[in-house]
Formats: sequence, C-alpha cells, structure tokens
Amino acid sequence: MTVIVELSIVPIGEGVSLSGLLAHAVKELQRHGVGYEVTPMCTVFEAESLKEAFKIAEAAHESLFKAGAKRVLTTVKVDDRRDVERHMEDKVRSLREALKKV
Repeated sequence: MTVIVELSIVPIGEGVSLSGLLAHAVKELQRHGVGYEVTPMCTVFEAESLKEAFKIAEAAHESLFKAGAKRVLTTVKVDDRRDVERHMEDKVRSLREALKKV
C-alpha cells in the first residue's frame, strides 16, 4: 500500500530565503526514488510503507543539518489508507471530478 506524506521542513534562524537549504531535502527525496510534489508551503511524497515514510522524512530533516542549519522544525502528516490502493494523483483527480459536480 502507498502512504502519502505531507512534509514541511523549516530551518530556523537561517534568513528569509530558504530555497538553498530546502533543496537538500528535496535531493533526499530524489535519492530515495519516491514520487513527490513540491508546493509553495510543503512537499508531498509517496512511500511504500509507514516505516519507509518516516525514514525518508528523517533523511530530509537531517540533510538540512548536514547543509549547515543549526535548528530545524519539521512537521510530518501521514495519510495511511489500507482499504484501497491509491496515489497522490488519484486524490487530486477525485477532487477535480467532485468540483465538476458542484
């Protein structure tokens, strides 16, 4: 089953432009070979299990320390649905279909 994860990582005290540091976290997602979507406020990715999801989130979090951050705030939100297989795109498609009916 696919686990969908919302990941928000904020390096504290590193100025107002954070993209240079956050790029390290996205590189970790790429290194793990997971599907992901970057948004203006967070990154959403898919993992094969809850254990893998937290392993990837931890790697992304740690990557900012390796890049020089002194303090990092990370929020993880997990959508773990086990009755049906679905992906990030399925959830978006479902919403778009519902919008057509409203």
